[in-house]
Amino acid sequence: MQEALTFHFEGSLADEHKLNFYESARFQYAAARLLVKLAQFRQHGKFNKNISSKSNFDVNILVPTRGSFNINVEDEHQGNPDNQFIDVSLGDLVSFVSERVVEKLDETSLKGSGVGKALRAKDVQPDGDSTVDDIVQKVIADGGALADIPSNLRALVKRRVAEVSREESLLHKSASISKIDFARGQNLVSMAAPLMSEMATALRRSADTLEVKSNTAGVSRTVLFLDQRMASEIETAVVDEDVTLILCNVIQFNKDNGWGKIRFDNTSNNGSDLVSFSVPYDILPYTKQTLIAAMNKDQVYIQAYFVRDRAGRVNRLIVAGILPAPST
Repeated sequence: MQEALTFHFEGSLADEHKLNFYESARFQYAAARLLVKLAQFRQHGKFNKNISSKSNFDVNILVPTRGSFNINVEDEHQGNPDNQFIDVSLGDLVSFVSERVVEKLDETSLKGSGVGKALRAKDVQPDGDSTVDDIVQKVIADGGALADIPSNLRALVKRRVAEVSREESLLHKSASISKIDFARGQNLVSMAAPLMSEMATALRRSADTLEVKSNTAGVSRTVLFLDQRMASEIETAVVDEDVTLILCNVIQFNKDNGWGKIRFDNTSNNGSDLVSFSVPYDILPYTKQTLIAAMNKDQVYIQAYFVRDRAGRVNRLIVAGILPAPST
């Protein structure tokens, strides 16, 4: 089935219908490599380090459309599902890697104690209080509702819309996504993380936000949202290529979106670290009960990618698996 993907930029130069040439070129090169390698993975369950004329796929750039700034590409995807490794769209695979590379909203942001107040001030919702997810469901049901959201809340709502869309996508395609085993998932993260970091350079001066939208059979969904702060974090972050097994205490955990905090002994710091973690939605259903139970225990084993800053300090974790707590 044919899929259209739109990279939609807003703010800064993008609002003048232009991008910085250098930043745009770096973004397009990284985005192109990411989509072609995801197409290779979809077909064969693996991808090539280098892309040649033989290993290239038919992901074509379309005539630009007028907007803040859109880059439109089209995935022909005419292959027989029986002859490919996994029957998913490129948007689904962008969802898969984004769930691992992009940091999730923390619990404070999700509760959004100031959201209802802001909406009442704009006469959008005169009665009651709202959480971010209340507003997100309205925006997903009616895209035009976003125009009623106060400008200072739109980035937050768009970010959560992308998270919810990814969750729905991965849930809908769970049977196919389950074919991506631990080793293949690790390879995808190692490949995608530096390319998404390169894509984030477009938010230095060219634009304030980036949305990646997938349209299949007339149904559009947002699979990735970045603002400048998120892009800056992705640009400077280094995701470990290998998974590390750590013994830790689960301090906080949100069972709905997979965000939480743990404390673990960090030998490089000669002490303990309190860091946030995120559980990708495709593994959340069968890991959340273990994590909830772990909050009543002293320690649990977590398999995770360390996300570090350029100095090598651990900023956050991407959970890849949970192992039974040590016996006492």
